[in-house]
Amino acid sequence: MGKEETLKTTLIQSVINYVRANHTDAIDKAYEYFWDEKYPEDFLQGTALALGFINFEDWLIFDYETNDSKETFIDLYIRDNRALKDDELTLLNKIKGAISSLYEVISVSKNKGVTVKDLLLSGEFVLREKTLAKGLKKGDIFAARLLTLDGKSIMSGCVYPYKAGDKKTILDYIDRQFGRYKRNEKPDGTMKDFLKDYGDVFNIVWMNLILNQSS
Repeated sequence: MGKEETLKTTLIQSVINYVRANHTDAIDKAYEYFWDEKYPEDFLQGTALALGFINFEDWLIFDYETNDSKETFIDLYIRDNRALKDDELTLLNKIKGAISSLYEVISVSKNKGVTVKDLLLSGEFVLREKTLAKGLKKGDIFAARLLTLDGKSIMSGCVYPYKAGDKKTILDYIDRQFGRYKRNEKPDGTMKDFLKDYGDVFNIVWMNLILNQSS
């Protein structure tokens, strides 16, 4: 793990601890919104449930808008921590604008890593975490937030695993929601704008697919 990635891990946990200590009411409100007023333990269990909580915390600190100025909890953490060192402040400012997107695995190599294609914003990225090469195969799709640290692409921690066969369903749903966003909120908005404002869309899709399969 490189220097920036190690520092990121420490800082993200510090931001989470800051939110837990200072913004408990906001957490409850955000939790209800993220899960669409459902209870994840009713339809998730084991690893999936644990992943759901990781995904929530990631969305909470990166995407949740804490006020009318659309400040995130990372923004508030920076503002309330005057003692941040230069490298910590630089890294937080570097990653705070990162957004989640939908990716398709186009190749897997034990030596080169996993190459993924962004299905919503374009571009290809190589993920070099060794564990990913063991668990992914060509054609797999997932949503995640990619960060560029130590000169390479890594995942922030969240991941929404989908079945390859659900690709069209997911893309169609996101396209419809993006259309509504442009009609009702931001006529000149881009897909990047939409994903920043509604990063929870990937959880809604993940949740609905699971609920539909179990019904």
